[in-house]
Amino acid sequence: MLKALVVDDEKPARDDLLWLLERVAEVGEVVEASGGAEALKLLTGTDSESPFDVIFLDMRMPDLDGIDIAKMVDRFEHPPAIVFVTAFDTPASNVFELGAVDYLRKPVVADRLSRAVQRVVTTRAGSGIDRRPARIVVTSGGRQLFLGPDDVTHFEASGDYVRVHTGSDSYLVRDTMARLTNAWLPYGFVRIHRGYTVRISAVGEVRSSETGRCVLVGQIEVPVSRRYARELTSRLAGEAVEQSE
Repeated sequence: MLKALVVDDEKPARDDLLWLLERVAEVGEVVEASGGAEALKLLTGTDSESPFDVIFLDMRMPDLDGIDIAKMVDRFEHPPAIVFVTAFDTPASNVFELGAVDYLRKPVVADRLSRAVQRVVTTRAGSGIDRRPARIVVTSGGRQLFLGPDDVTHFEASGDYVRVHTGSDSYLVRDTMARLTNAWLPYGFVRIHRGYTVRISAVGEVRSSETGRCVLVGQIEVPVSRRYARELTSRLAGEAVEQSE
């Protein structure tokens, strides 16, 4: 049963969401906050880092808005899942780059809320490390593409961005290697270099040369640093055992 926090400065919208959540089987206790400042007190006011499993967070509020809260929560060691709630047209890429599991348009309807809750449940079950989903939204030719673990071969650091490789294409996203690596570790990814994280099942070969080790991902050679070599070897061995079984 999920413990949820509903944050919205408008009482009618807050009441509507509370009423709907009370009818979702996976949701237990629901707490409300009338703004970002009150939400922050609730999130940090107990002995545990956060007493909530999920936050339904209004994006625009007069004191601390939803984006401010999301950035603060993102620094928690084990952040609660975030579902943004908004009355405005917000690009999906902006929402998911903030680590949200989902976002809902006002007025919220029951079936759409139920799907969002299911995403929260699935995400939490998939990882005890990070409750955010392994999904990235990229933009290509005016379209928004949703990439999952099976789509991505590796990540490459690129200044303040990360280049997401899919084998045939690559896309720049505004994110950090540390955040992406932590979020995607449970989905078969491993850090092999300060600037690279790869999907284990995408590694076709490990090579050694005078300049060091590298792995072959498709036709691309990706360097392996000494710092991460042991972890790579261990994960590759584990992958081989799982496949043989």
